[in-house]
Amino acid sequence: RRFGKMKVSARNALSCGVMMATLSLAAAVMVDSPEKGVKRLYVGLVVWAFGWAFLDAFTIGANDVANAFANAVGSKTITHRQACMIACVGEFIGVVALGKTVMDTVRKKMVNVSYFDQDPYILALGMSCVNLGSGGWVLCATLLCMPVSTTHAVVGAILGIGVAAWGIDGVKWDYDGGFLGVVASWFISPVLAAVLAAVFYLTIKYLVLVYPDEEALKRGLLYLPLYFFLAFGIVAGFMMLKGIPSLKNTPYSTTVPITIAIGIFFAILGAIFVVPWLRRTIQDKENLPYYTMFYHWSVPQGSYGYYELEGTTTKQDDVKAQAGHATPSTDSMMPSMPGMMNSGAPMMPPAPGAMPTMPMMAPGMPMQANGMPMQMYPMQPPVGVMGGAFGSYSKGEISVIGQNMGILKPVEHFPEDPFYVTIGKYIAPGMWMDIGELRPEDMEMHSKALQAAPQTEEMFKLLQLTTCLFFSISHGANDIANALAPLATVWLVFTSGDIAKKAAVPTWLLVYGAFALDVGLVTMGHYIMSALGNRLTLQSPSRGFCIEMGAMFTVMVFSRLGVPVSTTHCMTGATTGVGLCNGDLGAVNWRLLAVIFGGWLVTCPAAGCVTGLLFWGIAAAPSPTPGNGFFTGVYHGSA
Repeated sequence: RRFGKMKVSARNALSCGVMMATLSLAAAVMVDSPEKGVKRLYVGLVVWAFGWAFLDAFTIGANDVANAFANAVGSKTITHRQACMIACVGEFIGVVALGKTVMDTVRKKMVNVSYFDQDPYILALGMSCVNLGSGGWVLCATLLCMPVSTTHAVVGAILGIGVAAWGIDGVKWDYDGGFLGVVASWFISPVLAAVLAAVFYLTIKYLVLVYPDEEALKRGLLYLPLYFFLAFGIVAGFMMLKGIPSLKNTPYSTTVPITIAIGIFFAILGAIFVVPWLRRTIQDKENLPYYTMFYHWSVPQGSYGYYELEGTTTKQDDVKAQAGHATPSTDSMMPSMPGMMNSGAPMMPPAPGAMPTMPMMAPGMPMQANGMPMQMYPMQPPVGVMGGAFGSYSKGEISVIGQNMGILKPVEHFPEDPFYVTIGKYIAPGMWMDIGELRPEDMEMHSKALQAAPQTEEMFKLLQLTTCLFFSISHGANDIANALAPLATVWLVFTSGDIAKKAAVPTWLLVYGAFALDVGLVTMGHYIMSALGNRLTLQSPSRGFCIEMGAMFTVMVFSRLGVPVSTTHCMTGATTGVGLCNGDLGAVNWRLLAVIFGGWLVTCPAAGCVTGLLFWGIAAAPSPTPGNGFFTGVYHGSA
């Protein structure tokens, strides 16, 4: 009987064990939220998401887009205003015409989307916080003149969401498609871009630039079709493998022949149209408009007149001087291609508006190997180095955040300015700045760089402008997804009440992102253009052309291999590599480079911490009791 009681107790224990196991399994099963499948909930969340997505796209324009044109502006190939106009058009085309109509709901798939299947509106909340966290960090970095990767800011923000929601296991940490691959790209992509850009520049340097002026010009015109082949071949490959999303999976058997054919085609066009036009424009000094390159053979010799270099005479003046009617004039300087490049500035002009106007030479500045004179710098008051304390500004000047860090100077404001100019100076001060101007504190660094003749550098302006234009189009087609993918997720959840790994993006949403991106470029793009211009190393059209070629080739190769890379990192690495080609470590601003690299390292953790804490605080916060009238404008209780 006692045995029987013991037997009954064992049965009871077994039943209790089975019951507890069942309850444990039941507790481990995910439960669908009652909101799943319900459309158009939380209108305030959608409004919140649209606002922060605008901020994210705005900062992408201010930071990332400026990278594509920083070298062109720094080398005086185009002005800041021209760069903004071209980039706005290129980015808009890239976003709307070539942009992804289907995007990953979680950019780079750092977090498993299926974890949120039961709570789609929690995912929508998290993605809105991603835009806030990444956009806020990139805005801070832009104000500090630090070019950072907006892609990595978004990745860091998504990591913060994953850790806050699911802990360490909520994030993919492996190399293949995970966070370790992003960390590796911090080092791999800039180094490879530096090596490739250095190879391109050293080839041009020793084939063309180191020769005396006339010989360098002849050799440059001889090799120009080859540069056209390389430039447009790399651009074609870049657009097919990275720039146009729908062509990324095209097999090599198709892309390689097409790339080579496009390169050969443009090399032939360059030899037929561009080289003869440049020979007449640069070598013979004819003042031909750029559009005459397409029918230059039918333009009579000298029909557009001649221009003159400082200290030299034109053919027209020589004829007049021999007849005793005129003496050679030395008042004007060599103009660039009308309508395409900046208006007649020499490659390294003194900064306009400097005070006072008496020039100053760097003590002990060496003469160039090709006989070019030393660069003349205007006398200016000393400017602090990057990272210095903020200071005051004079009356009549508009303050710009970061101006006293040695990157930007304030914009002068005059009472006689029209009201629209005054407003413009506050909204877009970069339009009235000399972006990329040469600073006295950088003259020792610049004196260690090779300075080729302006006539020789003129040949590379068209190539440089072409590469940065296509770089801009590609950027608009791809990197706008950093801002729009989280917003597309919110919109998908709002309109369907569910989630999917891919989110269809309406065209109007692409237009919204493109507009925000262009606004960011126009109003704040001058910060990064100044930092990556002549402050990191001396820029020139030949250097800028090689920098963009090296960066594009690196992004193209690694995108095909599936390794995550940042165009910002590639551009900075390529700029450093070209600067080292001067054969002197002093030709690169290592202090500025260290600050930039520090920004890369901080980007992911900073965006992740801010976003994770924000998401945790909002998602875990108390919610109003339904029926009590919160957010409806009607109080249901007694007064």
